Amino acid sequence: MSLFEVEKLEKTFYGDEINTTVLKDVSFTIEAGEFVSIMGPSGSGKSTLLHILGFLSELTTGLYRFNGRRFEEHTDDEIARIRNIEMGFVFQSFNLLPRQTVFENVQLPLLYSGRPEQEWKKRVEEVVEIVGMSHRLGYETNKLSGGEKQRTAIARALVNEPKVIFADEPTGNLDSKTGQAVMQTLQRLHDELGHTVILITHETFTAEHADRMIYLVDGAIESDKPILNRRNANKDFTK
Repeated sequence: MSLFEVEKLEKTFYGDEINTTVLKDVSFTIEAGEFVSIMGPSGSGKSTLLHILGFLSELTTGLYRFNGRRFEEHTDDEIARIRNIEMGFVFQSFNLLPRQTVFENVQLPLLYSGRPEQEWKKRVEEVVEIVGMSHRLGYETNKLSGGEKQRTAIARALVNEPKVIFADEPTGNLDSKTGQAVMQTLQRLHDELGHTVILITHETFTAEHADRMIYLVDGAIESDKPILNRRNANKDFTK
């Protein structure tokens, strides 16, 4: 059983005078432990597809199963639990609370996790160390660099030990050197810790950190193939 199963998926946005189909006849599977990049030009449907896979938006027609269950079989409470516990999200704009510390931002998903409160501090410290941010634990996030903000967002995505990490244009607001460090962080999470990673990007250099690329054009899959010359991570990415 695949972790993600998508078959003939379509997404249409309905307006008063015009309907816009942004995804059409999209079919693929993703196995647990894969690192997949979903790539394509602006307007190709990449982020819309991520939103459906992450239960942030509903599909119009077709089939989507996560971990063996169809999208429509889940209640609202189940979807909220999946998004908080089984999925972690990293966005281009970081989405951090600016006047809260790194610790407080990373801890936030634990408030709704059901994990005993006495375990929170240890878990936050663990994931902050994984992304190389232990030295900034008490800093307010508005005092961090862009790369430090994104690594904090990755730690927050990890804190509930999700099955999958979604990264939507995670390097879009960063310079090339900082973006490379963030991609090395994500690659290490996959290579060393076994996380399933789904990366949305329009950059070939960024996409090539994955093992496989799904390429979208005008809402349809143009190609789905392995990346033969995958970029290697520098293990000293936190320095």
